[in-house]
Order: sequence, then C-alpha cells, then structure tokens
Amino acid sequence: MKLRDLFEKNDDGKLVLPDFQRDFEWAREKQKSLLSSFVTQLPIGSLLILEGKKEDFAAKKLCFPTALNYEGRNNECLYLLDGQQRISSLKTIFSDYYKDKKTWLDTWEKMYSDLNNRWFIRVEPKNNETDIFGWKKLRFNGFKFEPVEVIEFLECKRIYKTKTNEWFNPGYSPKDHDNNTLKGNRLKVDIAKRAAEASLIPLYSVFNKNNDEEKPLHEYVIEQIKNKRIEELKAAVIDGELEITDLLESVDPMISDYLSNEDKVRDAWSTLGAKWTEKVSKYLNELMDQEIPIIQLPSDEISRAISIFENINEGGTDLNTFDLIVAKAARSGYSEEGSLSQRIIKILENEINLNESLCNDILGDKPCKFKAINMKTIVDNKISKSFKEMYLNLLSILSHFEYGMVDGLKVDYIKRNKILSLQYEQINENTPTVLKALIRALAFLNTRLGITEINKLSYELMILPIAYLLVDDDIWQCKNKLSRIEYWYWASLFGGAYREAQNSQSIKDIKNLYLWVKKDGENNFKYLYNKVLNEEGYSNKDILLHKDENNEVRASVSLGMLQYILSNQPKDFLPVIEEELRLNAWDISTGKLVRRNDESIQLELHDHHIIPLGDASNIEESTKKIRSDRRHLLNSPLNRTFISSVSNLKIRDKSPDRYLQYIKESSRWGHCLPEDQTFNISNNYEEFLEHRYSELKKQIKMELEKLEG
Repeated sequence: MKLRDLFEKNDDGKLVLPDFQRDFEWAREKQKSLLSSFVTQLPIGSLLILEGKKEDFAAKKLCFPTALNYEGRNNECLYLLDGQQRISSLKTIFSDYYKDKKTWLDTWEKMYSDLNNRWFIRVEPKNNETDIFGWKKLRFNGFKFEPVEVIEFLECKRIYKTKTNEWFNPGYSPKDHDNNTLKGNRLKVDIAKRAAEASLIPLYSVFNKNNDEEKPLHEYVIEQIKNKRIEELKAAVIDGELEITDLLESVDPMISDYLSNEDKVRDAWSTLGAKWTEKVSKYLNELMDQEIPIIQLPSDEISRAISIFENINEGGTDLNTFDLIVAKAARSGYSEEGSLSQRIIKILENEINLNESLCNDILGDKPCKFKAINMKTIVDNKISKSFKEMYLNLLSILSHFEYGMVDGLKVDYIKRNKILSLQYEQINENTPTVLKALIRALAFLNTRLGITEINKLSYELMILPIAYLLVDDDIWQCKNKLSRIEYWYWASLFGGAYREAQNSQSIKDIKNLYLWVKKDGENNFKYLYNKVLNEEGYSNKDILLHKDENNEVRASVSLGMLQYILSNQPKDFLPVIEEELRLNAWDISTGKLVRRNDESIQLELHDHHIIPLGDASNIEESTKKIRSDRRHLLNSPLNRTFISSVSNLKIRDKSPDRYLQYIKESSRWGHCLPEDQTFNISNNYEEFLEHRYSELKKQIKMELEKLEG
C-alpha cells in the first residue's frame, strides 16, 4: 500500500490503532534514523493490519493517546497491530498537524510530546558532506545515497508552545512595515524566505491529502533556494571562479556558441533552475507513493488479534510487561471506557478526599483533596514507567492471593512470568482496587513522607507494602495504623532494610507490616530503631561525613534525609521582614503560588547547601570543583536542606554565620539545625555537621517513638 493511501485511511478513520496498543515510544533520534532509510528508499519493514469493525475494539488515532469517539468512527476499519512507531513517525514528518493556527495549540497539547516537531531536509552541504541535491551546480540526478550519507541533512525542529517567535513555530505571526500581521500567502512567502536562508526544505507539507491546487510550502522554499543559488553561481562566473559552460551545457549543449547572446544565456540559466526545482519537488512528492509491504489479516482472525499482538517482537518496539497486560485486558471485547491504559489515566486524573486520620498532625492549613497526577504519574499524556511497575506488582499480588492471606506470598509473584499469567478477568476486576490502593499510597507519600513526585521515592518497591495495607478502608481511616506504617518507612529507610534485595524485602514487609498494623501483632521492625543513621556502610556518621573510604553515601539516603526534613513542614529561610512560610510536599506537587514583592510566583524547592560552597572556595579550589567532588565534606547530606528558590537567591552569597542571623530564629525550626551554636560555622565545618548529625538522628528516633505509640 502506498504511504499516501495509509495516511489518507488514517485521516478518514479507516486505519486506526486498537485500544490495547502501547503508547508511542520512539525518541527523535529513532525517528531520524527511520527517515534516513525512507528518503533513501530502503525497506522499513512490513505492517501487520487486521480487518475489523468498530465494535471489535475501542480505538485511537495515530499520534494521539486519546480514544476516538465511537460514534464518529467508520463501521469497517483496519486495525494496525504492528507498525505504530514507524507510521506515526512518518505521519508527523510529512503532514502538517498544525496547519490551522486557531487550533494548533490544542493539537500540541493532545499529541505525544516526542511527535511535537517539524522536520526539514537541508540542501546545502557543509564541509566535506555529499552534495545530495546537486546544489553546487544545480544538477540533481536522483537520490541514490546511503542513510549514513543523508542522516546529517535531516533536521528536527522541536515545537514549543511558548516560542512563537521562531519562524517554524505554528504560532509564528510576523508583522509587515505597517504593523499588519502577515497571513495566507504573504505569511507562507515569509516563512519560505527564512527556510531558504537556512537552506532547509520543510517536509511537513509534502503530504497533501486533497491535492490542493495551492502551492505547498516546500515548493516555495525550493524555488527560493534555487533563485538564491543562481545568483551565487552568476557571481562566481563573473569572478572567474566557475566556467559558465560547465554550468549550463547540461541544459543547452550549444551554449558555448551563444555566450554573446544575452537572451539565450538568460534562458539557459532559467532552464537550469527550473529543471533542478522540478526534479527536487518531484522526488519529494513521490516519496508519498513509496509502497509499504502489508500483511493484512481477514476479519475472521479478530478473535486471535490479542494473541497475534502478544507474539510480535520482531521489527518493532519490543513489548514490555505492561503492554502485554493492556493487550490481555482487551480480550473482554469492546469497552466504552477505552483501553486499560485509558481507564487508568482517567482514574489517576480524579480527585480523592483526604481523611482526618491522614492529615491530623499537619500544621497550618491541611490539604483536603489529592490528585495522583500532581505526583507525575502521567507525563506527556502517558502513564509513567514507575507507576506502571507499581501497578503490575500490586495487581499480581491481589490477583493471585485473597487479601489478607499473606503467608503464601513469595517474591515470584512480582516477577514477569507470574504477572503475565494473569487472565483478563483478573486484570479488569482487580484494577479498580489496585488503583484505589496506589492512589491512597501516593497521598500518604505526599502528606506524611515529604515526597513530591512518584519517581523521587528512595526505593520504589517501598510503596508496595504501603499500598497493600491501604486496600483496607479501616487502615486508611485509622490514625494509629497510619502512624505504624510511617514508623516502618523511616526505620526501614534509615536503618538499611532496603540496601539490598529490595524485591524480597518488600514481600517480607507486606507480611510483617500487615500482621503488626492489621492484626495488632508484634513489631518486627523494632530492630531497625538502633540502626537509624547508624547502619555500618550505609547510614552511619562516617559515611555521612564522607570519612568512610570504602563506601559512599547512597542517593536513597541523601534524598530520604531531605524528604524527612520536608515532612516536618520546616519554615522557609526568609528575611525577618517577610511573612513566614512553611514548606511541604503537597504545595510543591500542586505548584502553589506564593506572593513575593507584589508578584505571584510558583513555589519551588532548592536543594540548599547550609554551608555555601563559596564559603570554602579559594584560589586553589573553586566552587565548581567542590561541587563536582562528591566526597567533599560540604557535599555531605548533613549540609543539605530544602528551602524555597526565593530564599536561596537571597541568602546564597552570605556566609552561614551571617544568614543564620539574617533569617528569623523560628525559621530554623524543622531543619534539624544544631540549637547550641557557640562556635563559628565558617571555621568549624566538621563540628557543625557532626552536631547536625546528632540533632537529625535524635529527632528521627523521637518521632519513631511517637509513631510506634
């Protein structure tokens, strides 16, 4: 089937993606590699298409994650089972999705972010590059090159919704000398001029569905590149750098006899340019007529569609576990709610109410609502990789075991084979419970543990015991039970329980935590109390002060310490004259606006060095050098805390002795700073950090005692 026909079928709603198809995954470099093969007319692999009817599966359009409206679809359609990544890439490369200036922003928001581009092919060669378009002498004899010779001529211009001053941006709206906004052909000529100056032919106007009589943009650009090059060649002839006969005899073999005839010479120049323009335009337009091999399955194979899809692993993006589970879930037939992925996204976008038990100890205004998407569970209209893993693990456990039957749990049940053994009934029936538990767990991370984003959990598998317990409404609504979960989290994180074998540890913790919290059994985590910030080779003082030559501080410990500080709602480091601000994870996640100097700005956290690096820098050791030395004392996690970006700008140039006087005394609260400070910090870095270690360790252990009850 011609590429043009595939595009037209997609635009008409006849070629669609079944709802169980994975998301678009190809990065721009992968798209570029595909394009280099396609423009050199090398095979790009076959497509697998299944004949069907619209009631067979919910569907989505190429390049977009959202489901197609059922009523607006064609009754008979072709489901693309294999080839989404390739055809979606080519569709956005050769089509102008942003043609309508009134709706381009809406399209930009809905499309996969890796496809928000405009692609070009450069004409003028640089340095020793192959002259692929015969630009030097305007002599194009066809496109017979290898992808490696062409790939550097392909340029991807990423579209940003705010950068409308860029000439390739869909929102570009230049003005003329009379301050009138350019529109229509005048705008097209202006863009063509700028593209020609950069020697870039736009590819996004090559596919012309309706064969409009209107001249497409790429032909305007080719024309302008030709005009500019002819003037350059004429100048080179006048300067004696090139021979006119060498340039023009290809279009007029008798040109040497007519050199004194200005009309003949002018016609020859015109013919040279016209032929080059025609051949280049013809080559680009004929790209749409390249045929793509199709394997087309008849409609009586519809019952095997999922099995066929599951077994596709060659010639496309390898199927991951989540892709296969989404496909399995579609076995139950058409669903008005869409694919499993679409159902998960809808639920993650919903808002839940937070109960008093969760927020009882919060200072100041308490959060009463929570949205999982605020924690980056969905990025660029796609479910995040972290959330997919969490969902699959909990789904497998709740599908294979009745809730509360924890004795038989084994690590095998969160491995790929066990997950893929799930039946579609189990997937669809248990998904609502799994999502409810995970959303509650995320709310717990956000309100109790100082975690602002899903991918900032020190150990991702630690969410599994939390989510498992929060399936139970009684636990979710009980303050004491939630406190025990928090006890387990801090003790395990700072006591080194997850320093190795996280898979088996999380399964073990589901059992022990459930028995302690739900059944009021023994606290099997008490042994971790004395290991908190004291685990040899993991979190003890020598490690944190970079004195252990054999071990480095783990990122999980450093991040956990910052998040513990944030969970205490510390006051920001603010000047005396400004209103106090308590920092917390939920305000960061929701992008809260705060007032500063009569201006509203979004609240952001900065990972702040309490003793600034500049305070220790000298001629031999620059701030940059200190920052790059991970084992430098001042890069210890004991020298870090979260403050607002505004505060960081105000105090970053001050020494710690000065800014600790500059900020309010009360603003030191929550940061675990030493209270007895009878020494000069700038001259006693290590002593200050040792004091902070003691203060932090003391506060964590005091909190554990309170949480245990």
